[in-house]
Amino acid sequence: MAAVLARKSLARKGLSFALCFFCLAVTLIFSSCGNKKNEPLIIWTDIPEFASYAELFNKEHNDAKAVVIFKQEPARSMPPLEDEIQPDLVVSSWLKNSSTRKYFLPLDYMFSGGLLQKSEFYSKLLDYGLMNSKQYLLPVSFNLDAVMFRKKNETLVTDDHFITLDGIKKLSSEFNKKNEDGSFECMGFAPSWDGDFLYLASRMNGASYVEKKEHFGWDADALKNTAEYMKAWTQQCDSDTETELNFQFKYLYMPKYKQFSADRCFFAFIKSSDLFMLTEEQFSGLTYRWVGEEGRIMVEDDIVTMGLCKSAEHKDAAQKFMEWFYTESVQKKLLERQDSLKLDSISFGIAGGFSSLVKVNANVYPLRYRSLLENLPMGEYLSCPNILSPRWPSLKEKVVIPYLLDCVQVKKVAAESAGAGQGSSEPKQKPIRTIEQRISAWEREAF
Repeated sequence: MAAVLARKSLARKGLSFALCFFCLAVTLIFSSCGNKKNEPLIIWTDIPEFASYAELFNKEHNDAKAVVIFKQEPARSMPPLEDEIQPDLVVSSWLKNSSTRKYFLPLDYMFSGGLLQKSEFYSKLLDYGLMNSKQYLLPVSFNLDAVMFRKKNETLVTDDHFITLDGIKKLSSEFNKKNEDGSFECMGFAPSWDGDFLYLASRMNGASYVEKKEHFGWDADALKNTAEYMKAWTQQCDSDTETELNFQFKYLYMPKYKQFSADRCFFAFIKSSDLFMLTEEQFSGLTYRWVGEEGRIMVEDDIVTMGLCKSAEHKDAAQKFMEWFYTESVQKKLLERQDSLKLDSISFGIAGGFSSLVKVNANVYPLRYRSLLENLPMGEYLSCPNILSPRWPSLKEKVVIPYLLDCVQVKKVAAESAGAGQGSSEPKQKPIRTIEQRISAWEREAF
């Protein structure tokens, strides 16, 4: 799976570089005209697919044109430098934060004027774009977290749509099987196998990561409860962390969709953006459930949104683009265009995720992603993240997830002591570095 994702990443980067040169040339041509009315609207984005979207928009409009300029991190590029080509629209993740939201205009008039219909969107995603009760950002796409498993085991999963942490733990424990020498022959799923799974679990338990000053805030009790829950899981089901990791190293080194071939594990944790990039052959015999708890399915942090810049010089054209983009028929054509350009092998859906339009996911996606016929995202269950800094991906990768992985470790000695009737408390060990200490180390590395 890692190799496949690496190739897709390289393909997306290659498309991005090509997009940069193309957009620069087109922009220079338009700018040379010297007439504002003839100038195209400028879209800043880090999503390569928008080059194709803009091309289709240009083909279908004589009175407005769009040029896409690729920015590696649009949110961190705001405000534009004086000598830069000024954007009209910005499309990216992380646009809702203290450093960027002041550069956008409210878009409520798009709904009050009938240009867009709120009923077409997932209401929770629209709410995510609200700031001070005004609609500053429009959602573009989103992703969810799931677990894959073999279809033959589907009768063991009680819900047709999602599965809880307790449900994963229970089925994983029941699936476990040991050899005569005490080593594991099969292991359903282990907390230490995937840092992203631990991160999701912490969110489900109320970690409430949120932008705060230069870094972020969190609920320390929720992180502690998550760690205790996962450690108990390991002790009760898998003995210790070393045993879990050794099993993963020995048996689960292949792509996730292949890990079930020998019936060594029950579940594999996967993001929807990766899940629906599997071919029909790769997904054959498999199914999935969204990971949820108490009627909530956590939307991944990197929701893609679209904002209209206060400094926009082509507001009418930008409005035309938004009105055009947020229609079911157009997004269907965009997905068909991905097929014709072979872009469907690079990314999932609209802008790398599920569409923010309910009918597109319900009517169009299942025609392309057959497994969605059985389990579409349910809008009433979606739970969006808090406001997070544009630097959150780095903080999450280098601070939060390593912290969680350290916190859930169960030492082998502790498990052996418990088996000897000496209690299950862990032996004294080197203190785990706090989140604050890790943030300080991250700052030194980043700057």
